[in-house]
Amino acid sequence: MCAAAVRCAVHSGGQNGGKLSAPVAGRGPVETLVALQAQSPSGLKKAAQALRQAFSADLYGAGETTLPAAVVEALERHDKLLICADAAAGALLEARLENLPGAEKVFDFGAVSYANPKTGPLIEKRARLPKDCTDPLRQALARAQAARRVVGADLSAACAERENDCVLVLSCRKGCFLRTVPAGENPALWLLDIIRRTAANKPQAEGTGFLPARRAAKKDALPGPQPGRHPLRRVCMTLLVLALLAALAAVGAWEYTNGNFYALPEQLHTLLTEHVPRPGATLV
Repeated sequence: MCAAAVRCAVHSGGQNGGKLSAPVAGRGPVETLVALQAQSPSGLKKAAQALRQAFSADLYGAGETTLPAAVVEALERHDKLLICADAAAGALLEARLENLPGAEKVFDFGAVSYANPKTGPLIEKRARLPKDCTDPLRQALARAQAARRVVGADLSAACAERENDCVLVLSCRKGCFLRTVPAGENPALWLLDIIRRTAANKPQAEGTGFLPARRAAKKDALPGPQPGRHPLRRVCMTLLVLALLAALAAVGAWEYTNGNFYALPEQLHTLLTEHVPRPGATLV
């Protein structure tokens, strides 16, 4: 089930009809419009409320509201300033936000960030990683954090482009949200949805990760692959523990029988029968 970029369109449709969006099964972010019909306006209202409660973080608008418009509205409502840390993220957002009313109040379109002749080089300088670091994800992560601090923005977006996918990064005060988008999907919709949810303080869609600020600030914030344990090692450890328990049991039996293992069954039988409660007695 895709929980990203879902449009809610609630308005009068016919006499007692309305339209609501809902997540649908599919690959990648999908905007889906679902039509609802009811016998009365109150029934339609209840159906809309039920869908909003079930998908509160996924539904984002009403009527002809689009996802970019919902992003601008969320940024305005919560007084957030969004910038881009690199041209890749700018290409995903600028064309979709440029014609929306009020977008220039909450998004800089690169004017004070990566495209600024003074701020752009400063961002790259602050985001500089060791010379041997060529990982595009680490670079995008460093740029997003550096741009947010240099400009003083609330949210900073970056995009790490790789051969078979891209990784979207959104830096905020608490840390960084990250999402890997395979080739063939629409990364712009995913980035817009991450921004909308972050600005409105809503849960992210499944598959979007989060890196706390303290970890994101470290140069080695993204750990490399950990070597897996060999299955034989786990088996050997299990056998060793069982052998140790067997040895302890043997020592206990030796002490209990004074070295006569043949008497162990009889002594155990006597021990159990002595503690069986007799009729009219109470075992303490």
